[in-house]
Amino acid sequence: MEEATVACPAKVNLYLKILAREDTGYHQIETLFQRLGLEDTVSVTRAGSGIALACVDEEGRAAMDVGPERENTAVRAARAFLDRAGLDGGVAIRLTKRIPSGTGLGGASSDAAGTLEAMNRLYGLPFGPEELMALGGSVGADVPFFASGAALAWAWGRGDRLLPIASLPEATVVLAVPEERISTVQAYQALSEALDLPQGPGRLPGPGALTWEDVERLQSNDFEAVVFPGRPRFPEILESLRRQGACVARMTGSGSALFGVFPDPDTGERAAEVVAEAPGVSQVVVTETRT
Repeated sequence: MEEATVACPAKVNLYLKILAREDTGYHQIETLFQRLGLEDTVSVTRAGSGIALACVDEEGRAAMDVGPERENTAVRAARAFLDRAGLDGGVAIRLTKRIPSGTGLGGASSDAAGTLEAMNRLYGLPFGPEELMALGGSVGADVPFFASGAALAWAWGRGDRLLPIASLPEATVVLAVPEERISTVQAYQALSEALDLPQGPGRLPGPGALTWEDVERLQSNDFEAVVFPGRPRFPEILESLRRQGACVARMTGSGSALFGVFPDPDTGERAAEVVAEAPGVSQVVVTETRT
């Protein structure tokens, strides 16, 4: 095999609570990850030496800025794989980007997990699933979730301790990306100052199957308390999603993407049309939950 291609899905956090800040600067969290149908694609090809990266959109044009190449998560994942496997060869990585960057939808982490999976196929499956998840954890906190293949999972620690659970019924998800983006580092710093950490874990349901009614009662995101002040458009967009019938409407991760979950797809499509006209919205994407 000379090339391997893998889909890299987005995610939303249906629930997100910050429990503590470590001396290292990392945070302990508890969250409920939901995989989405919106996907990037990563293709990895054998090369003579080194790691080359190309990021493009669906038309093959150079994609948005995804940061310095050496710091890109796909490049870091490829380097970690080659080092752990003791391989001297190189690879060329082609990322087709559809997930908006810097929005809390997990695109960078998913691209890293997809790169690990593609390289594992390319080199004859030297690592099992648990080894790939551990390797992903060395690249980023959310990478193990994407490497796990789970559609729905509770996560603790830095987000790398996972408990996959039975999937929720498929639902339409409307993603609203505000014009203003949020710095993850600044959001965590603000949250550390605003919250009395450490705080106890939430009173969560057991490991059994959930319904959307359960998630409607459970939904929350600690970051909203520090991101929304001074950004009135954000809560206005969420309120619009709720008025249109979303059973869950929150910000995902540390932002800035906002989302609404609609069990009825027609209602979701109509909501997307309304939200697309809202002030401060730069992009609306209609997708679905994975099961």
